[in-house]
Amino acid sequence: MTSASVPTLAVAATPEAATISEVIVTAQRRSESVQDVPAAVTALGQTELAQRGVADVANLQFAAPSLTFGRNLGETIISIRGVGRSVGQPGVAVNVDGVYQPRDTPMAVGVPDLERAEVLRGPQGTLYGRNANGGAVNFITAAPSDTLSGYVVASYATYDERHLEAVANVPLGPRVRTRLVVDSDVREDGFVENVAGGKDLDRFHMLSGRLRVDVDLAPDLTLGLNLNAFNGGPKGDYYVMTTPPSAAGVAANPYLATAVVPLQPWRTSAKGAAGSDRTYVSAAVTLDWKLPFGKLKSITAYQRMRNVWDQDRDGVDLPIVDSRADEHAHTLTQEFDLSGDAGPIDWVAGLYYMADRSKQDTFFAFPLGFAPLPPGFFLHFGNPRSDTDAYAAFGDVTWKATDRLRLIGGLRWSRDELTVVHHNDAGLLAGRVSLLDVCPAQRDDLAWDSVTYRAGAQYQLAERRQAYVTVSNGFKSGGVNLSGCDNPFNPEKITSYEAGFKGQFLDGRARLNLAGFWYDYQDFQLAQVVGIAARITNAASATVKGVEAEGQWALDDHWTVNGGVTWLDARFGSFTNTDSLNPQLGPQNLDGRRLPNAPEWSGSLGLAYRTETTERGRLTARADVTARSRIFFREFNMPAESQAGYAVVAANLIWDSPDERYSVRLFANNLFDQAYWESMLAVDGFGALEGTYGAPRQVGVELRARF
Repeated sequence: MTSASVPTLAVAATPEAATISEVIVTAQRRSESVQDVPAAVTALGQTELAQRGVADVANLQFAAPSLTFGRNLGETIISIRGVGRSVGQPGVAVNVDGVYQPRDTPMAVGVPDLERAEVLRGPQGTLYGRNANGGAVNFITAAPSDTLSGYVVASYATYDERHLEAVANVPLGPRVRTRLVVDSDVREDGFVENVAGGKDLDRFHMLSGRLRVDVDLAPDLTLGLNLNAFNGGPKGDYYVMTTPPSAAGVAANPYLATAVVPLQPWRTSAKGAAGSDRTYVSAAVTLDWKLPFGKLKSITAYQRMRNVWDQDRDGVDLPIVDSRADEHAHTLTQEFDLSGDAGPIDWVAGLYYMADRSKQDTFFAFPLGFAPLPPGFFLHFGNPRSDTDAYAAFGDVTWKATDRLRLIGGLRWSRDELTVVHHNDAGLLAGRVSLLDVCPAQRDDLAWDSVTYRAGAQYQLAERRQAYVTVSNGFKSGGVNLSGCDNPFNPEKITSYEAGFKGQFLDGRARLNLAGFWYDYQDFQLAQVVGIAARITNAASATVKGVEAEGQWALDDHWTVNGGVTWLDARFGSFTNTDSLNPQLGPQNLDGRRLPNAPEWSGSLGLAYRTETTERGRLTARADVTARSRIFFREFNMPAESQAGYAVVAANLIWDSPDERYSVRLFANNLFDQAYWESMLAVDGFGALEGTYGAPRQVGVELRARF
């Protein structure tokens, strides 16, 4: 694991002249310094991303305040300030080169050859729309340039992990530029050792490629083509039991008494299937047209994915629950953005459309039976159609009322239309004979309209120092629980109030950003597992409040320090629920319980030292630590369903050649081998909890050659 980012330095001739480099972002759909954005945004540039291998959210979580990440059975769980994904739709929008990702491919695969990564904290309902309740994560890949260049990166790490990335930037004349990226990552030895003779878990093999082509069709018109392809698996597609089966679980299923349940970190006894194969392709066409009155951008994108997986769903050495799923999905998106300025007003307006089509077939086998099913039975969840059509229109303006004061306003109308067809049945494994329609074939047609807004003010206190206040809101789409009949759930909505300060000091050598926020959270979507099936229900309400501080300081040409701290108080309001693991307690009043994935305290501290460049090159040594207080994974806030406070340390030692064409990086992630859970769910059929570990210590070497 990596930890908090160390900023790139723009170094002048004397130590006193060292400054922190400026990162240009497009968080507000226009290019501007991250320090000028009136919102809490963390941006990591190309240098710091490349030096520590940050290419996905799993690593990015230790570089941005209030961002947490976990995996469970291949699903990703991203939260910002305690708001994010339970199951179903994501609550944090992930975009790659401006294209919204309706599924978790970038989180599972990674995005090589990045120019920068942006983490926007807080609801982004106006500019980013649906499913950006917690915020947005933007990955921006390196664009083709007009210079023949490229690089090769090769690394080897413990657990027999081999990574190779090759990039070639080739201009084809004065008007055409191309950039090709090929990335291969293989880990032969799994992080999770199997003590029962089965396969080790959390192994993977991944191969991806990307081709970007930019063409100047006219002096003011550029066409960009972005082609991506990926194949691989099964990274993170596992879980292990975190507690032994309860007495009630053994009473219902007596064979559980003989199950081997290793409770040591990174251990499993699962003997069933543990594999997945995911194929993903995408194509995007971007047109940038500079008009006399502004700039028009059109992004047309098509994504197609197939995900097939076989998994041991019991996580122990008995053939209790084996499953297979086959998911097909394809998504078409179209967005038009028109931006410009009219005197003191900067403005952007846009239209958005998404047509998402998917189908999934999931089969559960119970060779030993699983109460109330007798031995030799199966359950089948068929979802031959799941169609989502999303429409939106939005506008956002910034008015420079005076030399110091800016007023902000934005509005977005959104409509989601959902059609779901599903059918659940059960029967005999032998011959796969269906005996019972658990849920007869049915069709659900649902639609939701939403109007989201933002308003605020930004005031220039002094040069390089500004304060802002905003109110904004967002919504996360509703859906249908496919494991039940007539069981939809509603969208969730957030209204956020935020005040912040951004400033640079000591002639640009120090930077401090502060943010305070309060959320009114309605219809919180919460995951529950009943039997073996995950379902979403709506909690009545929740409140989230907190304070964030993030800073960097370039002491001189050699030393830099960076850090951040977050205090978060995220709690349920009026909400009553029954714990399926402790049904004897009856309905519990959960008012005041902490939200899942919302540690009260989290922070990071990084220190880097860089030598002068000599005829032998330059050395950079850096160490980063990230710490979090206790994290609860379920709404009942029991100690067994939480991760106690922990800290993760990363260390890097980098040598750069005098001409910076070659570099060698020695790295150690999770240096002290800290064991921690990054996700957890309850399975009431076992009377137990299951979860997924964060990565253990991994040590390796990386070689980079540029041409």
